[in-house]
Amino acid sequence: MVQQLSLVASFPHSKYVQTMSTLRALTGIEKPQDISTYTLLTKPYSEFKPKVEPGKVNQIEQYFMKCITTWDDSTSDNLDISVPIIKSGNDESNLWVDTLFGDLNGNTRRNWTLQISDIPTAGKNQTVSAQTVYESTLVHYHTTNTKKGSLANGEPKKDEPVDTEMKDADADADLKEVREVKVENQDESSINTNATTDSFLSFLHDLGYEVKNQYWIKGVRYFHGDIFIETFKVFVRDDDFQSKDNQIKLKLLDSTNTFQVKVYINVPKATDVELINQGSKDLQKFQDFIKNLISLEIPDRMYMDSRVLKS
Repeated sequence: MVQQLSLVASFPHSKYVQTMSTLRALTGIEKPQDISTYTLLTKPYSEFKPKVEPGKVNQIEQYFMKCITTWDDSTSDNLDISVPIIKSGNDESNLWVDTLFGDLNGNTRRNWTLQISDIPTAGKNQTVSAQTVYESTLVHYHTTNTKKGSLANGEPKKDEPVDTEMKDADADADLKEVREVKVENQDESSINTNATTDSFLSFLHDLGYEVKNQYWIKGVRYFHGDIFIETFKVFVRDDDFQSKDNQIKLKLLDSTNTFQVKVYINVPKATDVELINQGSKDLQKFQDFIKNLISLEIPDRMYMDSRVLKS
């Protein structure tokens, strides 16, 4: 858990060269860190309804959860965000990406970061956004093969062990039938649920979550003291094109090619008032220093509310 202090902004593609040159000069970093991530946005599929009792306050909330991994296919490697992406009527750009589990015959290792964020703190004199972020990173091995024999309808034969879904998880002798998990308003080919055992999706289901959406991020990250400076573009699935050969088509979330900027500091403890105050001051100084280049602002806290609305 960390307390994240942040400011956000955006700038048009026409200011890309000027902005990157300024950030390189400011931070002294000639080659910034690459940001290339793929995110599944998930939601609890069962609503929690605590028992109402007289004199007892029930304020248990449920949250959307982000599942973040690397976007590491050839499209990501060759994508140059410094070049504007323009979509025409017959778009033949190379923004075709591999599905989540493209290799169904082998084992695919991925590091996943599971992230839940509380709504930012409120107050009249807020100078930066302060939000509590909970994260857990796990190593996951996607596999569709059993050690002996084969799976039939998602069920192992009796007395035959199966590969574990998680490297550090205990073997489950009673593997349940895998339920198909679909992205809302999208067909299942986008995240490939055709395998006999879609391991990570099955894991999410057992955890109590279902996939609601997905997006890709491509950008760069600079460092200035304790400050993280990220500039990036967000991509989503282009439903105007049918999936093909275990690949799906992407498009920009913002078709104007606008870059998003997030500047933040992570404080290890939400109770460390001294570090939080110092981090807020550092962000304010940085905000004032680059105000003629980028106008950093506090994001609307309601847009950052990831709580699940009760029905």
